[in-house]
Amino acid sequence: MEKPYQGRTIVEDNVEFITITIPGKRDFLSVSWFFVWMIAWGFIGSAAISDVVDPITHSIRGGMVFWITGWAFMGLMNIKNAIWLIWGREIIEIDKNTFGIAKKNDFLSRDKVYDLKECENFRIRDKYSAADRKYWSIFYYRNDDPGNIAFDYGMKTFSFGEDLREAESRYILDTIKEKGFIPERHFD
Repeated sequence: MEKPYQGRTIVEDNVEFITITIPGKRDFLSVSWFFVWMIAWGFIGSAAISDVVDPITHSIRGGMVFWITGWAFMGLMNIKNAIWLIWGREIIEIDKNTFGIAKKNDFLSRDKVYDLKECENFRIRDKYSAADRKYWSIFYYRNDDPGNIAFDYGMKTFSFGEDLREAESRYILDTIKEKGFIPERHFD
């Protein structure tokens, strides 16, 4: 018999605020791929560096320096994504006045704090939108603001809860509703 999926979300309900922690999706296949890619990246990068140090012709040196710079950037992005998959987590804090989203162990993101009065239309986002497919085959992060739970802040839409299943996303929205910091009319 199948065991019910318990979800990844950790909810801490305090009197003055609520904290929702969503650990990164630890997909074994993706993490394995990142580490295999890094080994290949290291071998190819070291061969390219040896071509710069001792080039066959001097005209190759400039092109190889440019190529190694791009190769190093790709490696750093791969390391960043592997760290996010293994140790990353989203932390959502909601109190009476603010709505905060922090991505811990994601080196290129910054903590975001929103005025709760301006946050509207909380909903489960269609994860197969055109924005998701835009760069799917190029980057792990498929758009600027990945996530299954979306809300409008002014004239821009933000989202959080990356790679959550629909039932778990609905659980988070229900938990936020029950706390009462956000009026019922702000939910879709």
